[in-house]
Amino acid sequence: MRWQQGKPIFLPASTTTDLAFTVLAEPRQAHRFRTIARAGSATEIGVASSYTSIPVLNTPQGISIHDITAQVQNCVEAHFANRRSSSKDGVVHIHSRHTTTAISINEDEARLRMDIVAFLQRIAPANLSYAHNDLHLRPASDKDLAAIDRNWMSQGKGTLQEFMAKEPINAHSHLLAMVLGQSETIPVVGGVLTLGQWQSILLIELDGPRDRTVGVQVMG
Repeated sequence: MRWQQGKPIFLPASTTTDLAFTVLAEPRQAHRFRTIARAGSATEIGVASSYTSIPVLNTPQGISIHDITAQVQNCVEAHFANRRSSSKDGVVHIHSRHTTTAISINEDEARLRMDIVAFLQRIAPANLSYAHNDLHLRPASDKDLAAIDRNWMSQGKGTLQEFMAKEPINAHSHLLAMVLGQSETIPVVGGVLTLGQWQSILLIELDGPRDRTVGVQVMG
């Protein structure tokens, strides 16, 4: 790739260390492109991505905190182990795949965990009145019904009545997930997460017990 008059010009594969570039046709999307590393090539400029789903199983009742730093680092190492490039710099994106869990970066210390749980319980107490918990008034719109149908009835899991019978009373958990946030992005240098000395990547369970998954995408 070279720049000409402020615009990227993508060269044929033979002139870019065996990389093929495909540019989208629409000018407003010209900044988006994909790179295809050919078999046997060893390029320093190719960018690849990998995606892994990390399981966090059998979380305890209510709110709990789970350190997933080691699993994320394992994803990073596996990604670069499969790369032909000698570069091990990039980024890793971690995201929750649930509406009642959150992702955060902070210190993982036993008594701080207790403080975090108590703090979250004060922000959104489970025993307050929430509209989402009025199960007898749901589904409250055609869109709500369509979502339940798509994720439940159409998959052969049961009837609407069976879905509502198993629906948890968990509005506070949804609200806490929105406050905390559900993703983090961390630079990777030399194949290592650039976390601070006391930082850990934490999955915060807000509605246990559940089996959860965390998505990890490594780019570089």
